[in-house]
Amino acid sequence: MAEFPADFLFGAATSSHQVEGDNRNNDWWEYEQAGMMPFESGLGCDHYNRYAEDFDLAQSWGHNCHRLSVEWSRIEPREGEWDESALLHYVDVFEALRQRNIEPIVTLNHFTLPAWFLRRGGWTAKDAPAIFARFAGRFVQQAGESVSNWLTINEPTVYVQQAYINAAWPPLKTRSWLAAMQALRNLARAHTLSHAEIKRADPDAIVGFAHSAIDVQPCNPQRFADRSTSAVRNFVLNRLFFRMLGMRPGRRDSNQRNLDYVAINYYTRCCVSAGPFGPSWLIGRACKLDHHANSGSRSSIGWEMYPMGLAKVLQQFSLYGLPMLVSENGIATNDDELRCRFLGEHLRVISDALADGKNILGYVHWSLFDNFEWHHGYAARFGLAEVDFETLERRARPSAALFSQVCRERHVQDI
Repeated sequence: MAEFPADFLFGAATSSHQVEGDNRNNDWWEYEQAGMMPFESGLGCDHYNRYAEDFDLAQSWGHNCHRLSVEWSRIEPREGEWDESALLHYVDVFEALRQRNIEPIVTLNHFTLPAWFLRRGGWTAKDAPAIFARFAGRFVQQAGESVSNWLTINEPTVYVQQAYINAAWPPLKTRSWLAAMQALRNLARAHTLSHAEIKRADPDAIVGFAHSAIDVQPCNPQRFADRSTSAVRNFVLNRLFFRMLGMRPGRRDSNQRNLDYVAINYYTRCCVSAGPFGPSWLIGRACKLDHHANSGSRSSIGWEMYPMGLAKVLQQFSLYGLPMLVSENGIATNDDELRCRFLGEHLRVISDALADGKNILGYVHWSLFDNFEWHHGYAARFGLAEVDFETLERRARPSAALFSQVCRERHVQDI
């Protein structure tokens, strides 16, 4: 039986554009309305107005934390103009969580950007880090004592890949390598500056960023080229951003004072094979075949279910010597029995890591309920609660009851 300590954090996550609805001032909305995206977010889940009832759900399931993001484009709809009603709204949201004994874990930027910020260059603009830090400082001062756990930026490497390499997200750039590196450097600088702003406002706050961690493996471990490309890809996806923050595994010095904990978003593994010589040879090609040992079930968007990858990721990031939080983990599926199995197997991995001495603060499931899943639209169902997007009714799935039992009893039984 997998056990968890009494102070372990259990909860679920959302992000502003994916659930709030009518975020009319950001880059995604502008691109959606221009017909440049495959789906429109529209009213979303109307969480902006229904947050209290949604938090009632989380409370009824025994959650003691909730990860959410604020929408920068609501708070600063035009450069230098602050919407006081939006600022006060988010304070009310945090207080609603506190009233339910749920710890808010607040992300300042979860992919979407104010349209004005993107038009002036987005994350590639020279002054982008300073502008973001200004926003962070203003918002954290407004939040006051309502929040003590912050994530500055969500998945910077994923954002750069989708926005500047894959042309899937605004600004829809294809293989813009120089712009991608400039954006990644600016995101690292933005984290450092906003970390300082948060600490200035609240020295006792704990501050991190949410990292998309993936277990990278060679497709053929016997092949030197596959081992080499998988090592390079692992560095690019899992360690490069930390290196930009001045952090190295096994070292704990003054350069690591801009991060208080490592927040890990884990979903799957990636098996890599070396391709022909060319621009992408070093990082190889992702193998999509199911010929690998222990290959697992796949989600509705093709991601392999591979719990042991989480064990490897936790081991890799424990080398930074900081506490860890599993800040996202879930599966897109209409098969809730598969979701229950996914939950149970990943929670057992975390329990084993705790027993092995790993410093893990908590587990946050993605997501609290079905939502707008970016370029997948509303078809990818990640929620503990199902959402009828015609009526916006929330209906708890059996996986919600399973997770609720874990939250209350602090252990995972065999499923």
